[in-house]
Formats: sequence, C-alpha cells, structure tokens
Amino acid sequence: MAKLQLRIGDLRKRKKMAQKELADALGIAVQTVSKWENDVCMPDISMLPDIAAFFQVTVDELLGLRPLPGEEYIPVKSGEKDYWDARLDYLKACRRSFWNEDYLQFLVDKVWKIKEPVRILDCGCGFGYMGMLLLPLLPEGSSYTGIDFSENMIEAAQKAFRETSCQGTFICDDFRTHPFHRQFDLVISQAAMRHAGNAEEFLKKMISLTKSGGMVAVIDVNREFESDGFYVDGMDYRELCDRNGFQKMWQKELLYQDRDYAVGMRLPVMMVKAGLLSVDVRMNDRVSFVYPEKEDYAETVDDLLTEKQWRKAASAEEEEQQIQGFLNHGMDRKDAEGYCRKQRKIQTFMEENRNDLRYLQFRGLLVSYGWKK
Repeated sequence: MAKLQLRIGDLRKRKKMAQKELADALGIAVQTVSKWENDVCMPDISMLPDIAAFFQVTVDELLGLRPLPGEEYIPVKSGEKDYWDARLDYLKACRRSFWNEDYLQFLVDKVWKIKEPVRILDCGCGFGYMGMLLLPLLPEGSSYTGIDFSENMIEAAQKAFRETSCQGTFICDDFRTHPFHRQFDLVISQAAMRHAGNAEEFLKKMISLTKSGGMVAVIDVNREFESDGFYVDGMDYRELCDRNGFQKMWQKELLYQDRDYAVGMRLPVMMVKAGLLSVDVRMNDRVSFVYPEKEDYAETVDDLLTEKQWRKAASAEEEEQQIQGFLNHGMDRKDAEGYCRKQRKIQTFMEENRNDLRYLQFRGLLVSYGWKK
C-alpha cells in the first residue's frame, strides 16, 4: 500500500481559506481540520469524495497518491553548472564503463575514416574522458579542445591531461553561449544532450562550429534501452527492468523542460533536418559483464555503487524528498514508492553479496554522425 499524504492543507492554502472557513464549508469542527492537516487523524472514508469535489481534485490527488493539478513544476538542474560541480565522482564512475577501445578505433578508422589530423571540439567535455580516449587513436598532429561550464570538471580534465601524454585546451564556459572564434574538423558530444535540454538548438550550435566538410558526432542514450540493460544474478530481471512510472516522468520532463529521455533515437532525424549529409547511426558495443574472477572486479563494483548511489541506504527523510520530486515530475506515489523499495532491495543485495556479484550492464549508447556541406 502506498503511503497516504493528505493534501488538504495545500489545497486550502491554494484557495486562501482559513481553517475555520473550510470547516464551515464542510460542516465540521475547525479542530477536525487542524487534526487532518497535522496528521493526527484522517477524514472518514465517506467524506473523501465530498472533500475532493469541494477542491475540484480527484480522491487520489487529495490523498497525495498523485500530484495536484497545476502544481508548480520544479526543473531538474542537470542543465546547470552547479549540478555537475558536485558530480565528478559519479561521472568518473560511469565513464569507465562506456567504451571498448577497439570499437572506438574501428569507428575512427573504418566508419569515420579519419586519415588526416583533425581539430576536435568536445561539447560538455566533463573531465576530458573522451579526449583521452580519442587522441591516441587519431592521426598524429590532431588537437583537442574541451568545453564545460563546471569549474570542477575543467580542473579535473586539466589534471588528468597533465598526468598523461595527451595535450588539450580547456574552456570553462557554457558551450551554448560561448563566443568561439574558430571552427573545428570534428565536433563531438557524449552524454550531454539528454541533460542539457533543447537538443535541436544544441545540435545547431555544434554544426555552426563545424567547418565545411567536417563531421558532427553525438553519443547519447535512450533511457528505455538503459532501463532494460541491467541484470544481476540472484535478482528478478523483470523487477530490475520495471519502469515504475518513469515513462510518465520522462514525458513530463520532455514537455516542461525539453529534457529528452529518447534523444539518442531522435538525433539522426534532427541531423538530417539540420542539413548534415550521409547521416548514420551505430550502437556502442560495450557490455560490462562483471564477476569475481575478473581482474578489475573490485574497482568495477565500486564504480557501479558510486554511479547508482548504492553505497548506503537512503534515510526516510531522503527517500521522502526523492518521492516528492518524482511526484512533481509526473509519477504517482505508488510508482515512486515502488522505485524506492526497489533501490533499497538492490542496495541491500549488493551490500550482502559485495564479494560475489555477477551482473551485466548494457547502456545502449547510440552514436549518430553526419558531415557538414
């Protein structure tokens, strides 16, 4: 059973009514309204339809099982620098399982056919991970520029490049508004459009910074693929894949802030409409199969726990905050609570079996690319 969270107080305040006015309208004592709003007791079940009708909401909305109509939408902050300043560890943890180097070499040599040195711009470069992967695979003389609005990410990128033989230039600014004074041979973005929002404008800016005959490449996700791409031996795969109302949330995020859960699927069409030539799509072939006998087992499990926030169980207060966020983004309470229960179950399983896990993770990253006229 989902937890009930009576919204009478919120609805009363929306109408700018005093508790006594509401009590008089419902024909009850003002003390009863006070008890409802302070969770001392609940209305009699027979009264719920009348109270809901008075406020012009459904009973589910009255009981906090669904968000109230017209409730102010609180955007996800993933398109802002402060959000990423605090997520360096998360980004490092998930990026280490993004690519098989031989497949990236295949893209460079056989698919993109890069034979001459190129100037690369990495849009939303994070800590420069894509640059460190690409530069050793490209013709000698190639150069790399990374731009990201997070100071922490840029500092980490500069440090990482100093510790390798890679040479790079880094800009701390918002890619979408930075005044560039040159164009590039290859303009690339990895797992940034989903978070930035307004993918079409992001793509147009990438194209504007690409020289004639140059290439635009975008690596991004389809959240449906990602949800299906996790299996743990000893757990119910159907439960692991259950969306738990996420489709509703993704659709609301798309509607309210243009944060596209399926941007990886839509990008090739956007590229064609934007005028790119020879547009095509590949799927990143990386599948992480992890088991105790693997050489990097402990590090890989650590990365997964960091990425998924499974190192410790959320407190009751933290969980309720998360549920309220889900409700604000279109989930109903039953689905939100179901998701939190699933996270607790996975976290407990991971903790109890830390040294004997066998799991498979497939991100389903789509690689879309095309050439500028």
